[in-house]
Order: sequence, then structure tokens, then C-alpha cells
Amino acid sequence: MINIIQAIGSIGTFIMAILYFISVMIQIRQIKISFIPYLSFDQIILEKKQSGIKVMNLTSSDHEYLNTAFKLLNLGGGSAKNIEVVLKLNGDEVLQRKRINILPNNQFYLIPINQKVFNEFQNTIENRYFETNMTIELKYDGQVSKKRSSNEYRISIDDFVNMDEKDLYEITFEKLEE
Repeated sequence: MINIIQAIGSIGTFIMAILYFISVMIQIRQIKISFIPYLSFDQIILEKKQSGIKVMNLTSSDHEYLNTAFKLLNLGGGSAKNIEVVLKLNGDEVLQRKRINILPNNQFYLIPINQKVFNEFQNTIENRYFETNMTIELKYDGQVSKKRSSNEYRISIDDFVNMDEKDLYEITFEKLEE
């Protein structure tokens, strides 16, 4: 009788050990997910002036160096490493390439925009196409994940309604399917 009780106790202990192992694996998976970076752009407004186009990142104060840059944000829980940002025209002509070593959580990086990009924005607004021939590709590594993430977006320009009689446009990023 005692042997039967010990056998049942041993089986119960084995089942409890398996359940404990499963719960620990689930907790490790949840911790790993909380360290995945996610890169995104600030809300970007273009203001058309006689002197050219001015870029405004809306969550930033209006500093002169912010008028010629995109603000890249890390909205995820972990650090993004080995970031590569590529602006392309017509799918293959590289307008600009920027490499960033690391972008910690809740931080941002200003990506300066070159004159070719401003010219494309100017042409798009003047011709009223509102869908540029430009794409932006983001490639980066996560701190925990060993795989390289890659996202590509089409850059579009939409009217931005305002009451100040200014010519304002908003840049939107539409994800391209892989």
C-alpha cells in the first residue's frame, strides 16, 4: 500500500515539474517579446514656402536642424542595433543611405534629408500626384532576437487641412508587402 502511495506521489511530483517547466518557458518567452524593438517615424508635416519645403516633426520643438530631418523613433521595448535606412527612388536608385549603430528604447535619431529627397517632395506636390516614387527601407537587428528585421514603406504625401492658409502636407508611410 505504501509503495502505491509513493508511486502516485512520484507521478504527481513529475507532473508538477513538467507544469513548472512549461510556466518558466512561457515567462521567458514573454520577457523575450518585451525586448523586441519597433522602429517608426514621427508625424511629419511638409510646409510649402516660396523658399522651398520645410519639414516639421510635430512632437519636437521647432529647431532649425529639425526642419531638414526625419525623426526615427524606437517604440519597442529593446535596443535596435545595426540599423540601415535606405531611401530609394523608382525602386532601385538609392537617394540616401544612413547607418546607425544603436537606437535604445524610447530614444530617437534624426535622419538628415538630402536635396534629392526635397526635390522629389517638391515635384510630387507641384504635380499633385501625392504618391511619390520613393520608398524607405528599414533594416535592423534586435538585442535579443538574432534575426534581421526588414520593412519597406512607400512614401505618400496627403493634404493637411489647416485654418492658417498655409500649404501643409503630411507624409505617410504605407507598408509594402514582401
